Amino acid sequence: MGGGIGSSGRGGSAGSGSGVVGGPPHPRRISLNPIVHEHIPPEYLSNLKKYRYSGSDSSIIARYIMQPYWNFIVSLVPMTVAPNAITLTGFLIGLSSSILVMFFFFFYDAVYPAWVWYYAAAALFIYQTLDAVDGKQARRTQTCGPLGELFDHGCDAFLTPLVQVVLCCALDLPSWMTFAYTTMSSIVLFCAIWEQFSTGTLDLGYINGPTEGIFMACILFIITGLYSTSIWDTPVISPYEFKFSFFYGEVSFVIFTLRSLIFLYITVAACLTVGANIIHVVGRPGVHVKGTPFFVMLPMLVLLFLHVILFLTYTSIHDRYPFAFELSFGFLTSYTVTRMTVARLCAMPYSLFNAFYLITFCVTFGALVVHAHFRQIEIKYLEPSLGSAMVALAALGVWQYLHMILSLFTQISYYLGVPLLSINSREEKDARAME
Repeated sequence: MGGGIGSSGRGGSAGSGSGVVGGPPHPRRISLNPIVHEHIPPEYLSNLKKYRYSGSDSSIIARYIMQPYWNFIVSLVPMTVAPNAITLTGFLIGLSSSILVMFFFFFYDAVYPAWVWYYAAAALFIYQTLDAVDGKQARRTQTCGPLGELFDHGCDAFLTPLVQVVLCCALDLPSWMTFAYTTMSSIVLFCAIWEQFSTGTLDLGYINGPTEGIFMACILFIITGLYSTSIWDTPVISPYEFKFSFFYGEVSFVIFTLRSLIFLYITVAACLTVGANIIHVVGRPGVHVKGTPFFVMLPMLVLLFLHVILFLTYTSIHDRYPFAFELSFGFLTSYTVTRMTVARLCAMPYSLFNAFYLITFCVTFGALVVHAHFRQIEIKYLEPSLGSAMVALAALGVWQYLHMILSLFTQISYYLGVPLLSINSREEKDARAME
């Protein structure tokens, strides 16, 4: 159930000439002000006009249960309402539940009133509904386009790590499970967009995160609201221990409680999903030079490895700096997959490295080097500095992501002459004529 939470109802392909790794630098305006910053080199903007949708959703629940509901909801929406306005409404509702849960986690020692979890379930369901409806509204109003896909994806990618953290709070996962779950979710999100980047098609399986995963999360939130987080400590089977040995040591995992069974299910589902993504990339025709998709993975694989080793080295840092590791890597993933989406939509080169990656590498690798070469310094003295650095990385990830996405919205909207949150006058007249 990990990975992106949005249904990507307005996904699409930029055509057969998607971007390749690397490429010569192109002059463009660089600014800290996202309104004037130009993220896309001007020579690639024309590729946006080649946009066409390519995707499939095989979810059984979506196809046979939710479609009639979504069709009914979209029929209630006025034809003059822009699809992006629907997306933004759902995003803000989903974001509000994450902020609410984090408020009680940090300021009330993770003691939550039942209504918090009911609200979290309702907010996530509403978000899913509006995320499905926005694409239908775009088709109704004939306003489908690359800006709509990017807006939809941008909201999904930003909200995904926050929703995963909320689910960790609902299940009251211990630190290692929290890190493992959020990391798996980030990997699933990355691999889904990586497959789309590589093949030009977003392919959602019979059981996927945007539909079944969200339903499962809503059910878990409701159960937590009814019985509190202690319900997940309930023993359900005789203890069974899994042991995994690797170069850094041994990991033990005991299947015993409801919590452990849910975690096991999520782990298996994540592995199967990622495996399917890789099989699709290898076995289907691609839109890149052979081998390019796997080069794209390299920076994320390196940073993933460093994050995992760092967490295993500084095992108690999570208690002092909750979610610092998780959100720093989560927003890094959100930033990466959005860059991949832009490269695909604009058929422009995808740069493997940038300043954000370099900063993340320096912080994580540097912390490991300090620990390896100055073992006389106790970890407890290093943790405050590292914890603060990881919090700063998470904050930088938010800033970097928002700066990028706002500059992209501005640049694409201006180039295509399409309002971001409204339907222009010509489209509005056409929409009214269709009513």
